[in-house]
Amino acid sequence: MGKRRKTERLVVVLVSDTHAGHRLALLNPATILLDEHGVAYSPGLTDTQRYLWELYQSHVDSVAEIAGKSPVLLLHNGDVTQGDRYPAHLTLPLVSDQIIAATENLRPWFEHKGIKLRAARIIAGTGVHTWEGASEVLVAQRLQSEFPDVDCKPLRHAQIALTGQGGQVIDVAHHGPFPGSRKWLHGSNAAWYLRSAMLDELVDGRTPPRVYARAHYHTFQHVGPVRVRRCGVDVESELIISPCYTGADDYVRKVTRSIGKMDHGLVVAVFEGGLREVVPLYQELDIRTRETL
Repeated sequence: MGKRRKTERLVVVLVSDTHAGHRLALLNPATILLDEHGVAYSPGLTDTQRYLWELYQSHVDSVAEIAGKSPVLLLHNGDVTQGDRYPAHLTLPLVSDQIIAATENLRPWFEHKGIKLRAARIIAGTGVHTWEGASEVLVAQRLQSEFPDVDCKPLRHAQIALTGQGGQVIDVAHHGPFPGSRKWLHGSNAAWYLRSAMLDELVDGRTPPRVYARAHYHTFQHVGPVRVRRCGVDVESELIISPCYTGADDYVRKVTRSIGKMDHGLVVAVFEGGLREVVPLYQELDIRTRETL
């Protein structure tokens, strides 16, 4: 009787759209910057930023509880900074300040005593938010330099084979399917996107990734498993669109056609010899103002 292959429990964390530098986005209150005279100071937080930071900290602690002694893979899936294309809502207009703030936003994952961080990948986001990929490179370099025991790299579109998971792969890229133009269509576009991506791999003679991770639309969606039959065997894949840690400015309200609610949080995918569980950690926030006149 052959030996059973050793499997390992692995916790994959999907975080995205933290938009460091935006007045309504995630900001670590411990961030230290330098003013024009070289004097150190900590930028003040808006009410939205205080809410987001408290929520973020609670999610980091929850991941530590879920992971236990298992290793953690951190995937920041795009828009680690805000950039300077839309300056009206910036509190940190300098490139250097946004890079520092983005690094500090990710610091809790590297320093948390209850998290055994194996590796981190900073995935490229929208070019206007990250100076065409410079943000991801600089943040990854800063973290790798400060935490040399954690493998930290910037990537644009990654397919990561997970060690000890039976060859299963997670495909990570920032841009994915639009959530849907109507409520009753939510999930439909994502399901077609997933099936098309799977067929694209199968046509090329490859096994589709077990998980496709996407972001960008600041809304949580989980589709699947979708099954496609190949030579009499079903192949399964799932699509996870991670939420965000940022509020709605004028531009977001415009492109979302006046969205009324936003999802703030992250997603955890637990692997043990394969995908075992998807745990969304997010809070829906109603951003409308209600009054009686």
